[in-house]
Order: sequence, then C-alpha cells, then structure tokens
Amino acid sequence: MSVLADLGGLPLLVAYLLLLAGTAVQYRRGKLSGTRAVLLVGMCLTWLSYALLQVTQGGAVPTGTPLNYALDALAVVALVVGVVAMGWWWRARDET
Repeated sequence: MSVLADLGGLPLLVAYLLLLAGTAVQYRRGKLSGTRAVLLVGMCLTWLSYALLQVTQGGAVPTGTPLNYALDALAVVALVVGVVAMGWWWRARDET
C-alpha cells in the first residue's frame, strides 16, 4: 500500500481546509464578492464533508469511537450548510 492510502482521507481533508481558508483570505482582501464567496464556501463545505467521511470510514480515525461519531456529525452539518449556501447562491444570482 502507498503512504497516501495509509493516511485515509487525511490529505484530502487538509486540502479542502486550505481551500476554505484561501477563500476566506481572498474575501477578506476584497478580491471576491459576497455572493461568489458564498458559492465557494458552500462548495468547499460539501467536499469537506466528503473528506471527513473518508477519514472516519476506514481511515485514520477508528470506527466506533466518540471522535468518529463527532466527525461524522460534523460531516453531516458541513454538507447541509454547504448545500444551503449553494442554494442561497442559486437564488441570489437570479436577483442581480
């Protein structure tokens, strides 16, 4: 097995956290509009939820532990918030 396979979804999780942080920095610097930032954050959150599930389902965090359950719950929350954010963006883009 490769080293990346042994880590589970950890590199993917780090990558999406970095994308989320980069989006926040670009918005803070004024290089992203508010509606565009909401879209990017929503996309990052949906993929972050996928990465969290990769870490918990046979990945770096053992199944059946409290940390596993907490990360699974966080993944569900991130997915719901991401989908709501993208839905908000979908409605907001028609108003401009």
